[in-house]
Amino acid sequence: MPGVESQLTALLAGMNGRGGYPLSLVCTDQGLLVAAAGEPARRDVAAGLTGLFDDIVTRAVRDLGLAGVDELTLCEPDADRLVIRPLARDCAPRLFLVVLVPGGRTWRRHTNHITRKLLALLGPWLTRDAASPEPP
Repeated sequence: MPGVESQLTALLAGMNGRGGYPLSLVCTDQGLLVAAAGEPARRDVAAGLTGLFDDIVTRAVRDLGLAGVDELTLCEPDADRLVIRPLARDCAPRLFLVVLVPGGRTWRRHTNHITRKLLALLGPWLTRDAASPEPP
């Protein structure tokens, strides 16, 4: 049976192929890569941007009253988008799915599908974060 990292990489590569994405990765909230598929040149930058997630969500909640931020999308009009999506909000380590989406392509269906698969694979290594509130 292949190792977890190779299984994660295979899942990401499969999603990249189906969605036409040049890069996808799983990383921690500190930007440390867990697994990646696609363009090596932009991996570190894409992973590093996940460190901004909490800051942006905090400001969205405080300044705009948006309590239900489920992903961030950084983009230029009609250009590539960088989608940053938490895999599980209440688990440690905090992991994110990051996908580079070419302009004009969709991602929600693919990221929903891969998130379920990634969590099924990573579940045994994730623990509930005691600082997070209990789910309703």
